[in-house]
Amino acid sequence: MVASGAFAPGHVGELTQIVPFEMVDAALESTTTGPTRVRELPSRVVVYLLIAAALFAELGYTQVWARMVSGLDGLTVANPGSSALAQARRRVGPAPLRELFGLLAGPVTGATRWRG
Repeated sequence: MVASGAFAPGHVGELTQIVPFEMVDAALESTTTGPTRVRELPSRVVVYLLIAAALFAELGYTQVWARMVSGLDGLTVANPGSSALAQARRRVGPAPLRELFGLLAGPVTGATRWRG
């Protein structure tokens, strides 16, 4: 299942082409940090924000957010402030990013692999 609308693949930057939504959702689910309610900043989008923030370390969260959603002309997207983005980061925490790193870096010999 792929997100539609503003957060469809390709819309949240090119990161969705490298790290698929299914992989992010699997990391969120396995670390039990997935969404418990519908939010303006879904957990999966926050994960992409954190990945982008690592790539653009010299920028603040609001500047990274602006770059992530810059290609969404005509679509309604949340416009969170720096406080909301920092709260979202704390809500999601580091566990899903550790899990994603493990999936992307490749398994240790004999470990389970993403999708087999």
